[in-house]
Amino acid sequence: MCGRFAQSQTREDYLALLAEDIERDIPYDPEPIGRYNVAPGTKVLLLSERDEHLHLDPVFWGYAPGWWDKPPLINARVETASTSRMFKPLWQHGRAICFADGWFEWKKGGDKKSLILSIALTDNLFLWPR
Repeated sequence: MCGRFAQSQTREDYLALLAEDIERDIPYDPEPIGRYNVAPGTKVLLLSERDEHLHLDPVFWGYAPGWWDKPPLINARVETASTSRMFKPLWQHGRAICFADGWFEWKKGGDKKSLILSIALTDNLFLWPR
């Protein structure tokens, strides 16, 4: 399960992956996002549908429903997300795209942390289960 990822391109770069120029009339928040070490609890760029229109917004990375009294979760198992008490309401609500140029995980080892996994995506890759 990834604990960090990269979202280093511009909004225009990400939108170009999805549609031709004339089809990219999607409103978005002008706040800059691009960075290589995105941490949980920070804002990430998310493409979602609201009111029958696509929106590109910076959103908080983490999820905690009102009854949850622990730190927000940053990932879910696809095998149980559609049926779990935690994620079922989100699963039924809709879909979103979180753009990522790569991801990595940190492992504690002795006195230092070491990078154990780093994957950079060279081709466009989308996951869209239904």
